[in-house]
Amino acid sequence: MTAIQEVKSRSDIVDIVSDRVTLAKSGRNFKAACPFHTEKTPSFYVFPERQTWRCFGACAEGGDVISFTMKAEGLDFAQALGRLADRAGVTLPTAQTRRRDEALDGVNQAALDYFRSSLKADGGARAREYLEKRGVSPEAEESFQLGFSPSGRETLTRHLRGQGFEEQQVVSAGLATRAEDGGVRDLFRGRLIFPIWDSAGRPVGFGGRALDDSNPKYLNTPRTPLFDKGHLLYGLHKARESINRAGVAVVVEGYMDVIAAHQHGFHNVVASMGTALTERQVSSLRNLASTFVLALDPDNAGQEATLRSLQSSWQVFERRALRAGGRSDVVFYEKQPYASLKVAILPTGKDPDLLIRESPEEWERLVSEATPLMDYLFEVMASRLDSSSGQDKMRATEALFPFIASMDNPYDQDKYFRRLADLMGVSQEALQASIGRPQRRAAPANRGPSGAPASQGASASPLSMAHRDPLEEYCLSILLQHPELAEGGIDISPDYFELSENRDIFTKWAECATIDDIRESLPLDLSEHFQAIVAMENPPSNIKERAKALEEVVNRLQERFFKVQEQVLMEQLEGADWTDLSSLQPSANQAHEINRRLKELFAGSNAEIT
Repeated sequence: MTAIQEVKSRSDIVDIVSDRVTLAKSGRNFKAACPFHTEKTPSFYVFPERQTWRCFGACAEGGDVISFTMKAEGLDFAQALGRLADRAGVTLPTAQTRRRDEALDGVNQAALDYFRSSLKADGGARAREYLEKRGVSPEAEESFQLGFSPSGRETLTRHLRGQGFEEQQVVSAGLATRAEDGGVRDLFRGRLIFPIWDSAGRPVGFGGRALDDSNPKYLNTPRTPLFDKGHLLYGLHKARESINRAGVAVVVEGYMDVIAAHQHGFHNVVASMGTALTERQVSSLRNLASTFVLALDPDNAGQEATLRSLQSSWQVFERRALRAGGRSDVVFYEKQPYASLKVAILPTGKDPDLLIRESPEEWERLVSEATPLMDYLFEVMASRLDSSSGQDKMRATEALFPFIASMDNPYDQDKYFRRLADLMGVSQEALQASIGRPQRRAAPANRGPSGAPASQGASASPLSMAHRDPLEEYCLSILLQHPELAEGGIDISPDYFELSENRDIFTKWAECATIDDIRESLPLDLSEHFQAIVAMENPPSNIKERAKALEEVVNRLQERFFKVQEQVLMEQLEGADWTDLSSLQPSANQAHEINRRLKELFAGSNAEIT
């Protein structure tokens, strides 16, 4: 997640806009008199699901939370981002930290290359034998870029120094430790190496498995500026597309579990790397899927890890209370799209790696028939409960009640409250007298530096959004990678780009002659996002195919732009006074024009298909 995306994830547009204007509910959206010009009929709309706004009156402008802050406060992109970052408690990277992170990127990539070559060399024979014994195919080994770290005290460090890296950079990357005498020692020695990537596919750390009786069996990169195990999921960069397509994310515990799953065609599997799931990890999946299946080891340790994961990450799936109308005493609930949490109960003695290799069909069945969260929790608690122990009953009640209380469906609440009373061996009335009846309450707002409500943590995204727009990014990648298409005369409006960072890049593309000019003209905070778009991999094509791809993506952006306008017009007409038809004529004419434009787009698309 880039700094821009993190700021957006903590800055709900309804909350930001309602500080300046009184919003009224309009279907799934909100409307108000535009704060940027004088008008009698509200034409300013906020769209919570897309986290965007648009004025359909004299301004005819729109965008995201950053563009609203820019316009409302007369700021440029960098200033508005800084203002929102301060409010949300996000520290933006500086030029110095960017240079440091780029250097660490280089160290990690050089280490990865070295580990890969070491696996293929004579000294890597033992690691290759281990992979063969575990059933890892050459294709999977190549796909996950597995490696080997030689046993010498400073073997890797010496190699990296020879590559031009400073000793301190190797230590800062977590690849070596500094001894009391000032010398360094490689962290990974004689181990099978698993590179660990961030969600963008950059190697940010490593896991190492001992090939003998050394302890610990698994060793990970310590926390660095790039690597925080609680923020990462192993294999997510490979699983993202499959998770998004299937709508199901399966979480396992270890590296080998993920490799086995992907090798056997189950590409929607990621690993928590042996720790309980964190809110940050769950949030990165929450933007991709609606169903989550925990498939951890079936032993007691795996069961404990499942419970810890559920306890530590459950609040990510709760509803979020948002202020409406700019008044702190008015609260509405913006319900997140439904999320289903399940647990796959694996056979005793078989972790996911072993089960997948022995019986892929059984693995597929167990995942598809995974037990719903609450049923699993009750089964686990019932198996541990000593019915004669009041202390056991209290522990079980304390563990289960928060989950029941946070359920959205009141019928499910009643069902599981009755089940809890039965488990405790008491009446519902007695249980209610002891702990109360579950009721949903808005959590107290956590105030940011400006005094405005801010999210509790990085994971508390207002909505299930990744704050990225693949359609806009794909369009920009074509334009940036193929400047010759600028001569094609295709009409692209900046208004088609809802995200401020993408609109800013497009504007600079229209003004600048070269990629370097664009890069130099962008604010520092946009450099990472810009570079990611420039580096996007698009299918190989000739100039005619590229021009066609650009035309198609621009048509889709246009279609989205017009459909938003059409949606608002329909809402306005539904709530209008139909006794005065003359007052409806302008809206009817506008709706007719939008329909005409949409028909042209659809007609063009159908003509190409036929």
